[in-house]
Amino acid sequence: MSEIIDEKSEIALKLTGLGLSEKESRVYLALLPYRDIGTSKLIRMTGLHGQFVYDALAKLEEKGLARHVVQNGRKKFSANTPNRLLSLIEEKRLAANALAKDLMSRYAGEREQDVEIFQGDSAFVAHQFELHRRQPTGTTVDVIASETEQYRTTMAREGALDDFFRILKERDLHIRYIGSESQRAEHEKLAKTGIWTFRYLPGNATGLMNTDIWHDNITLNIFGDTILSVTITGKEIADGYREFFNAVWNLSGK
Repeated sequence: MSEIIDEKSEIALKLTGLGLSEKESRVYLALLPYRDIGTSKLIRMTGLHGQFVYDALAKLEEKGLARHVVQNGRKKFSANTPNRLLSLIEEKRLAANALAKDLMSRYAGEREQDVEIFQGDSAFVAHQFELHRRQPTGTTVDVIASETEQYRTTMAREGALDDFFRILKERDLHIRYIGSESQRAEHEKLAKTGIWTFRYLPGNATGLMNTDIWHDNITLNIFGDTILSVTITGKEIADGYREFFNAVWNLSGK
């Protein structure tokens, strides 16, 4: 019994993440197995005060997640299909897009030079995806890296590695990578994708930092006990680092 309660609590929590209140979630879950159920039974099943149940039912009907019929002068309630949740999410997405466009018309704009810091695996991965999406189609991203494989390891650990390569292909992004000889076997495989070019500096680079040079910023990824990602925005800064990268690229071995 406790397992069922825990499962319902977990599902109710997920429903609140989609925009339902805690009480609406409990009432909706109680409705799902039944057709034409009365409020008295719902009150007993949910343990909520009657007024909370009435309010939740009204909100669920507004959202298209519940409906009622009148039988012998009494309202009987049923749940609508859970697929309605997908429509609610799409409606929120469209509303968010419209709001973002409105707010952008009032936005003062990004500063020419700015610094952002992200800490932790999840923040690092989310920021990397955002950086990739912001690049103009066909951009070449330049990377100076140590021998650490923490970048790929972190992406894999967060379940994001496949999406990482998918975005590279979708946006026609290319990587020029300067690393160490110990990475050769792995990068020869990546080169076969057509989006990856690599070169090596002599010796073994044992640091824990990668430098990514994007079209309008540079990002320093420091792979310590906690990943720290520092992005410095500025087209002139990025262009200056790219000149340095090109010089090192020409000195590197193939």
